[in-house]
Amino acid sequence: MRKLAFLAALLISCIGLQAQEYYINLHQSGQVIYQNNVNEINNLYFQGSSPTSLYFNTNGGINAFPVTAFDSITFVLQEVPQPGDAVTITYSNSSVSVVNPYADEGIEVTSNDANVTVNSTKAGVNYFVTGSSTNGSLTIYSNSAFDLTLSYLSLTSNTTAAINLASAVNANLNVEGICTIADGANSSAKAAFQATGNLIVNGNGTLRVTGNAKHGINADGNMTVNSGNIVITETDSDGIHGNHDIYWNGGSLNIMAAGSDGLDVSGDVTIQNGNLTINTTAESQRGIKVSGVFTMDDGHLDINCTGYDAKGIKADSLLFIHGGTLEIEHSGDISKGIKCDQDIAISGGTIEILSSGSTEIIDNDPTYCTAIKGDANILISGGNITINLPTTNHGGKGISCAGDMTISGNNTIHIETHGDGATYPATSPTDTYSSSCLRAEGNMQILSGNITLNSTGKAGKGIKVGKKNGNTYTGTYTQGNPDGTGPTLIISTTGAQIGSGGGGWPPGPGGGGSSTKSSAKGIKVGGLATLYGGTTTVTTTSNGAEGLESKTQIDIEGGQHYFKCYDDCINSKGKILFNGGVTVCFSNGNDAVDSNAGTAGAITIGNGVAFAYTTRGNPEEGFDCDNNNYIRITGTGIGISAGGSQGGGWPGGGGSGGTITNPAQGYKFYTNSYTFQTGKYYTLSNTSGSGGTNMVTFSFEANCTSNLALITATGMVSGNTYFVKYGDQAPTNPTTTFHGLYLGGNSSASTQAFNFTAQ
Repeated sequence: MRKLAFLAALLISCIGLQAQEYYINLHQSGQVIYQNNVNEINNLYFQGSSPTSLYFNTNGGINAFPVTAFDSITFVLQEVPQPGDAVTITYSNSSVSVVNPYADEGIEVTSNDANVTVNSTKAGVNYFVTGSSTNGSLTIYSNSAFDLTLSYLSLTSNTTAAINLASAVNANLNVEGICTIADGANSSAKAAFQATGNLIVNGNGTLRVTGNAKHGINADGNMTVNSGNIVITETDSDGIHGNHDIYWNGGSLNIMAAGSDGLDVSGDVTIQNGNLTINTTAESQRGIKVSGVFTMDDGHLDINCTGYDAKGIKADSLLFIHGGTLEIEHSGDISKGIKCDQDIAISGGTIEILSSGSTEIIDNDPTYCTAIKGDANILISGGNITINLPTTNHGGKGISCAGDMTISGNNTIHIETHGDGATYPATSPTDTYSSSCLRAEGNMQILSGNITLNSTGKAGKGIKVGKKNGNTYTGTYTQGNPDGTGPTLIISTTGAQIGSGGGGWPPGPGGGGSSTKSSAKGIKVGGLATLYGGTTTVTTTSNGAEGLESKTQIDIEGGQHYFKCYDDCINSKGKILFNGGVTVCFSNGNDAVDSNAGTAGAITIGNGVAFAYTTRGNPEEGFDCDNNNYIRITGTGIGISAGGSQGGGWPGGGGSGGTITNPAQGYKFYTNSYTFQTGKYYTLSNTSGSGGTNMVTFSFEANCTSNLALITATGMVSGNTYFVKYGDQAPTNPTTTFHGLYLGGNSSASTQAFNFTAQ
């Protein structure tokens, strides 16, 4: 009470101090929520013994503000306006005074109460407008460009636009202080502030607009904002409605509550700089709707959309993000953070999107809540992108396109999806949907960048490429470049399987499953998957969760790739080729590498290095291609596999190894049972005991009992004897160290595990 009493005394005392020059401002969190000329305040007061509101009794009526609505009060000394050679219009309640030095030079100013109309044939006129009216308006007709200065103006019209720049000429708007513009709910105009021609906004003041009838600001020509602050407090329809282009070069925009779209623009939107905040709550509305091209080069854009089927940014044509900071939160079901009907290109800037809506089944087809959705292609060549789909987002997509997706350049992408997938009624049979961090229905290339993808929901996918048309799968996946360079890609999935059926062995319901189930996947590809380079880390933990799957073929040409998966680390309906690079696969629930090609070369060791093992035991294998005779060795690479054996059929034991046709180097199917122990380093060498050549050293993350191992390495010769020995130390000075695989260097292993004669 003492504080409030002191405040009241302070305010009253200030009224007497040069009142004609002072303005009072109420602030909340750095925003001015109320301003008035002290000379317009008759008195202010609190009510009751424990007052909750501060009341201003002004010439225009009474305004009440809860004491919790503001956190500070300031007094601003307004400089005496110096309009110079200008038409000066001063509002005072229901009347207006006009100073028109150009009455004989083609400017006619008429007024009806506080409604002012200007007709001008003179070029280059400056109109200086100030004062306050609760039922007034300003309409300017001019056949030449003009300047309009609004200085501490408060203007509300109940029947039409508060300000109507009614001619198709350039209008340069300068805002001083805080200016408040509003229309009434029954206004016949398009907006509280209308501009028929091009509108250029400058100044350091704040323009506060309330569109009670329709839009806040309507610009029929181009709208350019160079400086100043625009606050759209509330609208019945769009915050700003533009019929041509909008260029935002500086200043700020705060659309607090738009009844429809925040910005609805029939042309292009270009953001060069500035600080823009847009909030929408209505169903199927957009923070920014662009019929043409959306471009963001710099600045800060913050969008919050809560409506069903809302879009943060919706562009009918191209969408470019070159720089700046873009933050989007959208929480309505089937909403989108960014949606473009054509290509999306991101080359820089910082993008953060929180997509917390969910999926809805519409006409027997799932419609998703997606952070970035392109109906054509998406190209990402730079920037920092962070996307989060929380548990409320079931089946949503991080970045998704109907065409091709290409990721290159110096980018950082971090996407998390946490919502569960689900089954849903379809014509027949029941189908499933689930989340994906990156999704392309066409082809996908990831050529460079730092990419982290994490999916914890049921059946979630890190990367999903292509689609199925009948019995044909489309969509190729290319990772890295032919020179071996590429992205740093980290993918983890922990979600459980959904639908009927299961993963692992034996096949069928409860095991291998049926067509109505869906499992988590690190990378799922319809067409050919080619890995040229980069570093890959994929981990999965649940039943049916594979690391890399292709329905067509997998070709590893370079790079370093690590898969630690519950189910198959690498799986393909076609061939799997290790022609280059280094690949390590560790499965604890199924095969490490599994090809279902059913033909010669199903698994091929070319010039690449592959270390594949499973700790599941029979019948899951390190290399599984249904018939070991299908394996081919076409180069001088390294292939080490360990695990169970299908042998004479599940649940059989050791089984036979088989014979490889025309191998390029020696090999061995080792069919004796042997348990490789974690913490030991196993070296393949051409001599027993200490010393000898370290052809390859490998270690296991968990104990692995192997009934069938394939061993081939550079320099192995058929008929020669080789030794597998172990020790407690890793090799020194290896040329390559990668997840338990050591190439080159010196090995201290000396205890023999087993030896064999190469085939």
